[in-house]
Amino acid sequence: MKKLNRDHVVYTMSRQHAPVLTIKDGETVTVHTYDCFRDRLVPKDSSFDSLRFDELNPATGPIFVDGAEPGDTLKVEILRISLADMGVTEIDPDFGCLARLVKAPAFKRLPIEDGKIRFSSRLSLDQKPMIGVIGVAPADREIPTDTPDTHGGNMDCTQIKEGASVYFPVSVRGALLSLGDLHACMGDGEIGGCGVETAGEVTLKLTVIPGCQKPYPVVVTDSRVMAVASCKTVDQAWEKAVEYLHDYMVTETELTSDEAIMLQSIAADLSICQTVNPNKTVRMSIPLRYLEAYGYRQK
Repeated sequence: MKKLNRDHVVYTMSRQHAPVLTIKDGETVTVHTYDCFRDRLVPKDSSFDSLRFDELNPATGPIFVDGAEPGDTLKVEILRISLADMGVTEIDPDFGCLARLVKAPAFKRLPIEDGKIRFSSRLSLDQKPMIGVIGVAPADREIPTDTPDTHGGNMDCTQIKEGASVYFPVSVRGALLSLGDLHACMGDGEIGGCGVETAGEVTLKLTVIPGCQKPYPVVVTDSRVMAVASCKTVDQAWEKAVEYLHDYMVTETELTSDEAIMLQSIAADLSICQTVNPNKTVRMSIPLRYLEAYGYRQK
C-alpha cells in the first residue's frame, strides 16, 4: 500500500497540477490531510489572526491513477478514516445561514477521543467521520477546492464516510484525485459553515471502470444509493439531484422511467448536504435493496 503525506496540497482542482503520486488501477493508498484551516486554529495560542485565507480547504494530491481515461469512471472506496485528536469549529458574521446573529468571529477547539467529540463539560457528541472535499480534475476549468460541482470537490456530504464508495466521472488522463477537509462530525446543511474540522488519514482503494460514466458523482453505502448535485442555489441543486438519481435508476436497473419516478416519490429522500459553499449541494438517496430488486449490481 502506498502513502501520500500532506506536504503536497492544492487549492484548486485542475488538469494543470502535476501529480504527486501515481498508483495502479485497483491499488490502495493512505492519504494524510490537513483540516480546512491548514491546522492553524489547533494550537492553544492560535487566534483568528493565525488564519491565512489563501490556505483554506487544502486538498492532498493530486493522485494519478494508471489506466483512467476521459469517459471512464473512478471508483473510490473509503476503507478507513482515522482522525487527529483535536478538532475545531468556527462561526463568522460574514459566513453561514445565521451570520446576521453572529456578533464577532468565534471558534472552539473540540478534543476527539474514544469515539467522542467533547463539545463542553456537559456534552459529548458521537464521532461520525466523513470527507468534505474529494474530487477529480475537471476537463477544461480550474475549480477552487472550496467549490463543489460535477467533478466532486467541497460537497460536504455526510455519507462520504468509511465504507462508502464514491464514483466520479473521469475528465482527464489519470483522473487526478485530491481530498481533504475531514470532519469528525457535521450536520446536514452545515449551516454555520463548519463541521468539526480535523486533520487525519484516509485509506482508499481506487478502481477504474472503463468506458462507463455518469456526468455526476454517485455515492453508494451499505444501505443506500445516492446522486449528488451542486449548483448556485439549493433549488437548482435539488432539481438536479432528482434528475440525476432518476437517470441512474433507469440506466442501472430494469426500472422504466415511470416506475423510477413513482419509486423516487414514495421511497427516495432529498437531503441538503451544505448551504454555505459557492455552489450548494443536495443529494437524493434511495435504499439499495429497492434497486437490487430490479437487477442493480454495484460496479
